[in-house]
Amino acid sequence: HLDNATRLQIFGKLSIAQQLDEGYTTGIRRHNEEVTKNRHILSRIIDCVKFCGAFELALRGHDESEGSDNPGIFRGLVDFVASLDGVLKEHLENATVFKGTSKTVQNELLDCMLSVVREQIIQDAQSSDFLSIQADETTDIATQCQLVLVLRYIDAKSNVQERFFEFIPLRSTTADSIATVLKERLAVILPEDQKSKPISQAYDGASVMRGATAGVQRKMQDVYPNAHYVHCYAHQLNLIMQQATSRISK
Repeated sequence: HLDNATRLQIFGKLSIAQQLDEGYTTGIRRHNEEVTKNRHILSRIIDCVKFCGAFELALRGHDESEGSDNPGIFRGLVDFVASLDGVLKEHLENATVFKGTSKTVQNELLDCMLSVVREQIIQDAQSSDFLSIQADETTDIATQCQLVLVLRYIDAKSNVQERFFEFIPLRSTTADSIATVLKERLAVILPEDQKSKPISQAYDGASVMRGATAGVQRKMQDVYPNAHYVHCYAHQLNLIMQQATSRISK
């Protein structure tokens, strides 16, 4: 009697297990829809960052507030894309937690893109038969001394590629300091069994770099025996132009 009475009460209704299962399925579906929507929004924002990078445009404006007349190229580009994409427009108008246009998000996206590009460069360098490094010191706007590292190699399609790899902060500009950071970076790029792959190293003609006994090129060649030193042709051309213009008044 009790069993029949219970069945009568739930006759035509879903059981608790079925209700829970249906609720779980609905939750999963809503979650997947939200993930798809967020990925779509983030892809549009990433496209705007890539556009600025492709044409070497500064992302940020002087004033990025909502009422600014000139919020910068990135914010202006996002607003333009939003006018063509209803999903992005709705997100920008209604989002309270994450809009994706703050300077913090911009920096994080740029860092993520840099990581992806750097991993691809490392893969290309490891798969190539030969590798050349080019390095020079430079100073940024904050007077921070940096070392610019460029890799040159032949890719899988037999094309010569010259890739900027990174700016490396320098504590000092001595030969030991420069050689140490270069060896650290090459250890990340090349496995231990590929030390014969670097066939050249190109720097300017400063004694710190080209010194035959204590210069950077000597310290690098002690570890990478095939990395012969080549005086940077761009630097040689720069010296020639300086000499020419100093002696030819016209």
